[in-house]
Amino acid sequence: MPNANKFWQFRNQAGSAVELLLYGDISQTSWWGDEVTPKQFADELSNLGALDTITVRINSGGGDVFAAQAIGNLLEQHPAQVTAKIDGLCASAATIVACHCAKVVAANDSTYMVHPVKMGAYGYYNAEELQKYIEALAAIKESIVNLYVKKTGRTKDEVTAWMDATSWWTSEEAKTNGFVDELVDEEKPTIENRGGVLFVNSVSMNLPFDKAPNFVQDSQAAAPAAGCVENNNCHEEVKEVANEIKNAGDLRNAYPQLVSEIVNAAVDAERQRIMDIENMALPGHEEMTTEAKFTKPISASDYAQAAMKLVKTQGNAYLSGAKDDAANSGMGGVNNEANGGEKPDTFMDALKTVGGKK
Repeated sequence: MPNANKFWQFRNQAGSAVELLLYGDISQTSWWGDEVTPKQFADELSNLGALDTITVRINSGGGDVFAAQAIGNLLEQHPAQVTAKIDGLCASAATIVACHCAKVVAANDSTYMVHPVKMGAYGYYNAEELQKYIEALAAIKESIVNLYVKKTGRTKDEVTAWMDATSWWTSEEAKTNGFVDELVDEEKPTIENRGGVLFVNSVSMNLPFDKAPNFVQDSQAAAPAAGCVENNNCHEEVKEVANEIKNAGDLRNAYPQLVSEIVNAAVDAERQRIMDIENMALPGHEEMTTEAKFTKPISASDYAQAAMKLVKTQGNAYLSGAKDDAANSGMGGVNNEANGGEKPDTFMDALKTVGGKK
């Protein structure tokens, strides 16, 4: 029966070389107390036989520290030359795996992140039990700090400061700080914001997009086509299809459902626009309304602004004319309140003239 906790994939074995794919979470559940899953990983690695090279391809926002440590130790103890290849993001627990590898190669546009150690606790605990959690966190942090020091050659204080500050780096910065050994030119990773979650190369990092640094957010790409979310190689497939799309017909043939949804949405939006304009149509100004709907289409909000401007213009013209008429009528000395005590409402009279009413 397949292990639901499996998150890795050995692939592309050719003779004495193999790739280990770590894309997405490093374990959805903790390996703390789990004996089955680590054994499965060790068995799969052993069953590959004699190997000269193992390339660990990483695009991960991290995960379980115990899983990362177990995998990292197994890789470090393996007789093969183990190289970590950072394709997109190497963050949190994923950096533990990378630091256990003999060499770390990163794509020029990849990203690296280290942060403080965290532990989830559920239930009710007394002070003594909580203290044990604190001690465990301290021990885990110490082991990671020692690993980072070994990899980078930096001091414990430097490494600790990086972790405590939650440090995001470009691949160049990660190389400067000693976490990366070599940079290579690769296809630029695809950065996406899907529902507030950071995706890299169509793989969820399970990290809030707004928590990523500006240089990551600024490289955000357009959302991929439907059906690509779970496919790790989707960005390659989309690129191939995109190269074949030259016109609307090609797009419709490639993505008929998507095009149909876009067309239907556009039709609904246009129908609503026309209805909104008709509901605001000014009597006596049918030509203006027809232009707004068809010949010189504008949005309903733009039509509303134009209508208000027209009303204001006509109202001002009426008021100006009324003042001139009053000045020339010889009635300036007549008390308007004599007729029932009511003053004429010139503004309402102006509005009534819109559309030809008087």
